[in-house]
Amino acid sequence: MKLTLFLFSLLIISCSSKEKKAKINEPTKIIPEKKIKEINELINLKLTFEEIQDSLRKQLLKSKTNNNLKSSILQELYIRGLVNQEGNEIKFELPFNLHGFDCGAPDCYSTDIKFNILVKKPIEFPKKIDFNLKEHGCGIENDILDNGTFELVEQSSQYVNYYSKKQRSNLIIIADKRKLYYFTEQKLNAIKVDLIDKMFEEYNEKDIEEITPYQSTTMTTNEYDNFIEKE
Repeated sequence: MKLTLFLFSLLIISCSSKEKKAKINEPTKIIPEKKIKEINELINLKLTFEEIQDSLRKQLLKSKTNNNLKSSILQELYIRGLVNQEGNEIKFELPFNLHGFDCGAPDCYSTDIKFNILVKKPIEFPKKIDFNLKEHGCGIENDILDNGTFELVEQSSQYVNYYSKKQRSNLIIIADKRKLYYFTEQKLNAIKVDLIDKMFEEYNEKDIEEITPYQSTTMTTNEYDNFIEKE
């Protein structure tokens, strides 16, 4: 079963839709036994990588000292250094350097969002949050500075969804899926957390009207050793 899924993935994974079609149209080839063994070894190597990263994450979490953050939906952001407590405030520094669905490589420019909330035990998300926004990098001669106010529109034990009327944007944190999204150019109540997966499943890259959230490579990477090195 693993082999079948792996071979199927080899046929469909591509950053280019043209390459994708070309691979799908290729005739099925008979794979020598030696090649099958090599593929199985690669599969086992991938599983080993996942196990190693899971172990590193556990070590990293154990090394963190703020139990309030560790036990909240901010746990993953805390592990990856995107939130930290300073005095009586929790500081958020969220760099969004992925502005579309591509191969996962960071863009050469970034949309950074910063804000603070007061420390409470357990952590409470306020109804409103004032934030600062900065866009900088290639193609931006002078940094673009702006601000706004997020208003809480959805909340559960696993996620928060904030909306800014001024920026027409949603900031979403999903704990159990370890996701961080920033949707732009949206109407109030247009983005619902429980519909995000369906939205991605139906995504059509050729449709210019499709909704594409900003993401951060700090959150999308699976390599936890990056964060251990920063300790």
